Amino acid sequence: MSQRFLVAVFCLLVSFLTLFLSSCICLRDYTGAKEGAFGLEITQQVGQGAKQKDYYVTDKNEVVVEGYNEKEIIASLGYPDKVDINLEGDKVWRYEDQQIEILIYEGKVKSWRKL
Repeated sequence: MSQRFLVAVFCLLVSFLTLFLSSCICLRDYTGAKEGAFGLEITQQVGQGAKQKDYYVTDKNEVVVEGYNEKEIIASLGYPDKVDINLEGDKVWRYEDQQIEILIYEGKVKSWRKL
């Protein structure tokens, strides 16, 4: 056998093994925990602004975005259970079932807090 033939067979063997092993790794992502695959859970976000997001997702998968106007909040969450005004002059919309208070300043969402 010539040296070229051995090099070609070796390259084919290495490429076949690489393809086979990479397909096994991809296949592992489709198997469940019973079959031995484990998922990756991110517990801490990194990067600028990870702790200061401009939206809030309620327990019922409704979204409140900072800057929403009052009509958009009503379309998303419905009418509030209680409306107050705090000492700073912000409207405070309270949703008892969602366990959230939304602070509105000049007709737009300023912030929110969990009850």
